[in-house]
Amino acid sequence: MFSKKPRKQSELDLDVAAHKEAIDNPPFDVELPDHRQPGDLDSMGFGLIKDSDREFFARTGSLGRVLDRLLDRSPWALVESDTALAERWAGHIGRGLVGRHYHLYFNQLRTGALVIGSGVVWDGPLDEVVLGLTFKYPFLYRYDDVYELLRLLVVQISDDTKEDIRNREFEITQALLRTLWNMRHDEAYYFAFNQTGPGTKMFGILSRGD
Repeated sequence: MFSKKPRKQSELDLDVAAHKEAIDNPPFDVELPDHRQPGDLDSMGFGLIKDSDREFFARTGSLGRVLDRLLDRSPWALVESDTALAERWAGHIGRGLVGRHYHLYFNQLRTGALVIGSGVVWDGPLDEVVLGLTFKYPFLYRYDDVYELLRLLVVQISDDTKEDIRNREFEITQALLRTLWNMRHDEAYYFAFNQTGPGTKMFGILSRGD
């Protein structure tokens, strides 16, 4: 009786296994790199930069510290980048979205990216903010961990009313159910989430210096 020759693990198999190990067995003391805050948007390699992009950038200099505090007891962390994130693992975000770019970590594992910037399509006043989040291998994470990260972020770009936050929570649930469906019918290797809002909560915290 002959047994099948073991299939050689692909690069993808090995990467998934490495992520699973890092998620399931985090180090006791998590060490992350420091924020690398860009001096200006022009140095990040974007193309067209609108006035609303520059206004957003000017008003969010301490956003990294605010996110640090909000995620203090979370397994997630965000580390600001001084270059636009266009690496393969960052999914569809790349250099197209002008704004502040953050590496996304789960414990000590770098797993994705967050971009927050002006949501104004044409030039005009900064009355809308957009966020884009993407990370690898959503099937490896607990639902609650992903939901809590997304909820924390969408509250920041909300108008800070219960009704608006409730609607955004519904959109999170839809996105996670869609991802679950995709995993049932195909292999969903990236999770991507986008949402826009006025950023009332976030700008309020930043203006108070909380």
